[in-house]
Amino acid sequence: MRLVDFLDQSPALSGSIAGSAGFIDLDNKVSLSYQEMVNASLHLADILRKKGVKPQDVVATYAPNSVAAYCCIFAISRVGAVWLPLNTRSTFESNLKLIDKAEAVMLFVDKSIATANPQFSDHFCDDQLCFLDGQQIAGLAFSSLTEAPPGGFNFDSQPKASKDEQTLVSMLATGGTTGDSKLAEWGSLAWQTFTSIQAELMPPPDIPACYLVSAPMTHAAGIASFAAIRQGASIVVMDGMVPEAVLSVIEAYQVTHLFLPPTAIYMLLADEHVKEHDYSSLRYFWYAAAPMSVEKLKEAIAVFGPVMVQTYGQAEAPMICTFLSAQDHVEALEAGDLSILRSCGKPSPQVEVAVMDGGENILPQGQEGEIAVKGGILMRGYYKDPEATAAIRSDGWQYTGDIGVFDEHGYLAIVDRKHDMIISGGFNVYPSEIEQIIWAHPAVKDCAVIGVPHEKWGEQVTAVIELKDNNCVPAEQEIIQYCKDKLGSVKSPKQVLFWDELPRSPVGKVLKKEIRKVFWGQQGRNI
Repeated sequence: MRLVDFLDQSPALSGSIAGSAGFIDLDNKVSLSYQEMVNASLHLADILRKKGVKPQDVVATYAPNSVAAYCCIFAISRVGAVWLPLNTRSTFESNLKLIDKAEAVMLFVDKSIATANPQFSDHFCDDQLCFLDGQQIAGLAFSSLTEAPPGGFNFDSQPKASKDEQTLVSMLATGGTTGDSKLAEWGSLAWQTFTSIQAELMPPPDIPACYLVSAPMTHAAGIASFAAIRQGASIVVMDGMVPEAVLSVIEAYQVTHLFLPPTAIYMLLADEHVKEHDYSSLRYFWYAAAPMSVEKLKEAIAVFGPVMVQTYGQAEAPMICTFLSAQDHVEALEAGDLSILRSCGKPSPQVEVAVMDGGENILPQGQEGEIAVKGGILMRGYYKDPEATAAIRSDGWQYTGDIGVFDEHGYLAIVDRKHDMIISGGFNVYPSEIEQIIWAHPAVKDCAVIGVPHEKWGEQVTAVIELKDNNCVPAEQEIIQYCKDKLGSVKSPKQVLFWDELPRSPVGKVLKKEIRKVFWGQQGRNI
């Protein structure tokens, strides 16, 4: 399955769904119908062919969230090329590494990014660059791109997708939270599996569907939109996570689907106007990418309604290996079973999930081990890195690097990242358990718990906290005692630091490796 097939097969093209769905760009004040998006992708695909782009060539997009960026993605797919998304929140140097690693032959780049990085001219010839902004692509205004191609368009006359389920469709950079990013190869089967699971678990709502893209469309927020496109949803695009703007857009455009990482949801909940808007249209408020504070999750349900859904996945196994439904959230609250809210749900259809010991044996419920995944949702492998691929695979299973445990009802809880575990005084301490407690403190916006060097204990449990209000700083001992009351002295932090802002990756994950560097030096902790 190609990415453009989600567009070409959408019922919005046939008029078989209610309403007038389309792609709406709030920042650039541009909107395209589904048919106009098809036309634009055809024109751009023709440009790519004339520039010599061939099937399975890699073409990157390096631009903010926009309808123009969607046009580029569909054009890349229409010629059978491979899409490499680059996050604008990453540095130019890190994106350049990804372009080189992927051996990209062309780059769709936003004019403002090219202007801010004159080094482009040192790395690319003119024929390798196609410039865009919110109003035009490759020098062509939307008014010309959205016109039907000469002679019209016959879907049957277009090149068909390869029948090989492992045909490369896209590559996604891994998080790079513990080192340089790798490139995870997503084949046709992974896309087909991922989106079919999404459609089964989150079927079309009972009102016209509207999907809001606010977090970077180069990652989860954009990737999750393709299933909505295939269902004929309106796609509303905005660049950036300004809480009041997001809250207003949900109400104004009757948004039904929204994906945000937990840190962004915390920002919404902290906004002084959060309770002043109507969120009754929401059906799926999807969160993933990191554990979420149970207390803030309860607050989110109170504010946005019984619409929160959670999934678990990685760049190596996209997004939806497990699923915690809105109904699961409601029932957990009604029963007072907060352990379910701490979980990431049960294995999704078409996916096998197991917890393994160090000897590659499946562990029973209640025992902690490394989470492993099997099924069509897996990446093909790391691009041109068979050794790294082999290192995480065995007998069809792919190891995630996450420590987890199944409860007696089949819910999977992520205990922590394998490499984040702290060994203090001979005891294994998992930071996520402590972070859950600290997140619940009313003064805390976000936090990270790490181990820092200590002469006596080996590692000292340390909490680094970002506050909601820097003018209201709790005492260090208050936080320590707050944790001791719930966890005891062994697991509680021995040191608490207050930082104005925690370092985060371009997709919002707290970068513990950057925090560790402060204490362990540039090489970080030996993990």
